[in-house]
Amino acid sequence: MKSNLSIRRSFSCLLMTTIAMLFSNAGFSQVKTWEGSITIPTYGWENDVNPKFWGMEGGAKGSTTVRASIVYPYYMQDHLSRKLEDVTYKAIYLENEYLKITCLPELGGRLHSVYDKTTNREVFHKNNVIKPSMIGMRGAFISGGVEWNAGPQVHTVTILSPVDVISGTNPDGSAYLEVSNLEKSLRTQWTVRVTLHPGKAYLDEEMRIYNPTDAMNPYYFWNCTAFPQLPGTRFIYPMSMGTDHFGVEFFNWPVDKGNDLSWTKNYADAASIFAVDCGYDFFGAYDVDLDRGVVQVANHDEHSGKKAWTWGQGEYGRICQMALTDTDGNYIEVQSGPLQTQSDYGILAPKGQVSWKEYWYPVHGLGDGFEFANQQVAFQTERKNGQLTVRMIGTEKFTGAKLTVYQVKGVEGVEGVEGVEKEIYNTVVNLSPEQAVTISCALPGDTQVAVVLKTASGKEIGAYINPLPLPKVFPPTQPTYVNKADNQMTIQELFLKAQKFDRALDRNMARKYYQMVLDQDALHLDALRDLAILDFEGARYEEAAKGFVKALNQIPNDDGLAWYFLGLCDLRQGRVDDAIKCGYKASRCLGTESIGFDLAGRGEMLQKKFKDAIGHFEQALSANQNNTAAFNHYCIALFAEGSGSKAMELVKNKLVLTPTDLTSRALEAVVLKNALKLTTPAREYLGEYDFEMLETSVAFSDLGLLAEAAWILENACINGVPAEKQNILIQYHLAYLFAQTGNPDKSGSYLKQAEVNNQDFIMASRPETLPALEFAIRVNPKDANACCQLGNLLGNFGQLDEAATHWTKAAEIRPMMSIPWRNLGLYHWVIRNDHAQSEECFRNAIKSRPFDQTLYRDLARVLVDESKRPEAIKVLETMQFKGMRRSDIIQDLAQNYLDEKRFEEAYSLLIKTPYFVNWEGSTLTWDLFNQAHVGKGIDLFNQKKYKEALKQFEAALIFPENLGVGRSVRTEEAVGWYWKGKALQAMGKSKEAAAAWKSGTETADGSARQMEYKGLCARGL
Repeated sequence: MKSNLSIRRSFSCLLMTTIAMLFSNAGFSQVKTWEGSITIPTYGWENDVNPKFWGMEGGAKGSTTVRASIVYPYYMQDHLSRKLEDVTYKAIYLENEYLKITCLPELGGRLHSVYDKTTNREVFHKNNVIKPSMIGMRGAFISGGVEWNAGPQVHTVTILSPVDVISGTNPDGSAYLEVSNLEKSLRTQWTVRVTLHPGKAYLDEEMRIYNPTDAMNPYYFWNCTAFPQLPGTRFIYPMSMGTDHFGVEFFNWPVDKGNDLSWTKNYADAASIFAVDCGYDFFGAYDVDLDRGVVQVANHDEHSGKKAWTWGQGEYGRICQMALTDTDGNYIEVQSGPLQTQSDYGILAPKGQVSWKEYWYPVHGLGDGFEFANQQVAFQTERKNGQLTVRMIGTEKFTGAKLTVYQVKGVEGVEGVEGVEKEIYNTVVNLSPEQAVTISCALPGDTQVAVVLKTASGKEIGAYINPLPLPKVFPPTQPTYVNKADNQMTIQELFLKAQKFDRALDRNMARKYYQMVLDQDALHLDALRDLAILDFEGARYEEAAKGFVKALNQIPNDDGLAWYFLGLCDLRQGRVDDAIKCGYKASRCLGTESIGFDLAGRGEMLQKKFKDAIGHFEQALSANQNNTAAFNHYCIALFAEGSGSKAMELVKNKLVLTPTDLTSRALEAVVLKNALKLTTPAREYLGEYDFEMLETSVAFSDLGLLAEAAWILENACINGVPAEKQNILIQYHLAYLFAQTGNPDKSGSYLKQAEVNNQDFIMASRPETLPALEFAIRVNPKDANACCQLGNLLGNFGQLDEAATHWTKAAEIRPMMSIPWRNLGLYHWVIRNDHAQSEECFRNAIKSRPFDQTLYRDLARVLVDESKRPEAIKVLETMQFKGMRRSDIIQDLAQNYLDEKRFEEAYSLLIKTPYFVNWEGSTLTWDLFNQAHVGKGIDLFNQKKYKEALKQFEAALIFPENLGVGRSVRTEEAVGWYWKGKALQAMGKSKEAAAAWKSGTETADGSARQMEYKGLCARGL
């Protein structure tokens, strides 16, 4: 039987062939794509070898950055250099007659350049250097072009990491870049296909976020584009209300409190603006001086996120942008996303997906912006002296198009042309992307008009009302639990708060609030299920199963997710019959039909019941043809059953539409027994090669095809690879696979290789790796690498006590391994509150890796927490390091000097440091500088050395550029102004003192200390 998916794809191929025939005589040039390279001056960065665990570093005590700890198994990129070197990057190019795109696979698949050939200008802001600043989840972030901000949170983990990029052509003459990534933290797959069509001047972007895992994964995506910020730059957002990053504060748009927020020149400081219920499909930015802009078009009902970002016009923004570029000036961000704000997270059930389409294109010659746009045309009108001027530019050529202007009555807040009263004007125009067209006509009074553009054959190109109606919207009602104390919340409010933490990946707080719900209602079924899912995702299968059973005892026929996850618990523990039964139960529940049938089929594959499995995978696809995992399972089952040719037909069709699908490539290679069918293309386009190959192997081993899983790993990641470059986790997986298939010699050989394979930056993260590592330790309890990796894996699951046991074993076996010692140092400090044990572990880690600055930083923080600040200072002063000291270490040392009242040493250390690259929004370096000068000044003031004190207070109010902080509403200056006034008053300069205090009262509101000194300044007056 031919599946619905196969039929649909066959139809798609036929349709593309038909389109190609239509285009063959259209006179458009073929779109080109090719691979090359590009050399870009680059400021480098150092990677931190130490893993970062949310269970220990997510809270204030053990936090090593200002970001949440959800980056594991990625490593931090938070030690940035300011040494400039030329670096050559791989580049994938895509070009038609209007646009040329340069994509950098090694830098997150960023579109480094989108060049508009009609104007010989960049469409977006192009940064001609790679200059990271501290903004991303892992630290380093770069600006310019188009960033695929795919989460888990902003800005994403792959900004400076390689992702998958493949290019190709379509039968209709178009060509594409497909950028994708299997994100390693959650294993969510995101894909962006950017297509250029012949004769079209827009980027056609198809986005898909897919959850291939057995987990409930939050999703998050923002298409982050940069655009130059100049005095004439405007945000074009057809809305009447905006909100902030968190959706808490609301304001009118475009004019709020007399300030026109659409002009970037009117922002004194950095700001995020998100549209509230925008009823139109377009938005973007325009520079009236350059007379050019950028337009985004997407269905506003499915793609509601419209964000504007500016660094503002003040010193803060200037300094922040200096940290990102050398000569390319200021920029804004025009961002689009499927969710309203960047504090919102969607949720994807196992095998779930979201997808959408959007278009981006350059416009020019429209004067001062655009008031309406769609995929084909952008318009701008001007009313002056009884004349209506209409400017328009197309994204393709329209010859002989008819423009008609109608007088309209009775249209209120709707897009369209209903209510047309009479025709005012019509003319014929020739549109193209190369030049805007302008027409003028008499306007009868102050009246609404409809502007309608149609092709020569009468097909509508664009139609809208002018002035564009902006429906009145109101702030959405906040959830009732917001700003409520825990003891004032209802049980359901506590549950909703737990869910919000869960979606934001704050697992500790999610567990806390789920448990608070269950403490009040032990049978709160949703809380039981969701807490059990957290247990399952943390590999606590027995504990999770108890929660699911307790919930299902109450509602055995309705909760498909509970049945599904209970079945997964059974599957992970070898209870295959029970897992199949749970799959049947889930298949009968609303919303879990597809994954239920898929689970039953997975169990039957393990029992070698291939025909039964095929039937259930077909049912899974019938229920959800977007279930990519079920499709892959179906093809693998066909192969296992002996229908390899049918499986080949399906995967070949799939690879036409989704060329980055690695499981299909692997199955093709397995069927043909030709490893090159997998490895040759994969090495060309894969970003995280070993990680994704292991993921592909797991797809086979999870269905019981162990020999095939091993074949994939050996051919893809072992054969031809030098021993020192082989991935240790792949070696452990191979050892486990060969043990299961009855080849103890090969298994033992891989275990021996892994035991001595000392590699950094490889960290176990998958639950499927758990049995492989446990097997390795059973065979050889003295394998330090296996112990360390198992500890890391359990630490990632939040099983910290169990993790510590394995880290301890690793450190005992091989004392010169730094990572288990560092992990234990954090564990004993944060979890056990045992400072002495923590201190000993960090000192052992330093012996193992004496130039690792992170270890000194963490040890010093333990000592400070233990009230041993002088000892902490000595650790930081005498530590060994190469190159520059980390910024956070200098900040910590300055803070410790400050706390010890060693004021001169504090500000001297800061001012002598050549540069700081601070976390976005942080003013810490200046705060320390300010406080050190104020502290020294107070000492001098108390000694009645008022002149010397005044110099210190004045120094406290300057902003040296090396500190990387510019004056803003974030900088708290009232204390400096207050003491400056005090010194001047003591010197008998009352007028100058009053002026200083007045300046203090005019500083921004802030912390309790800032408000206190603003009050003291006011009283001084």
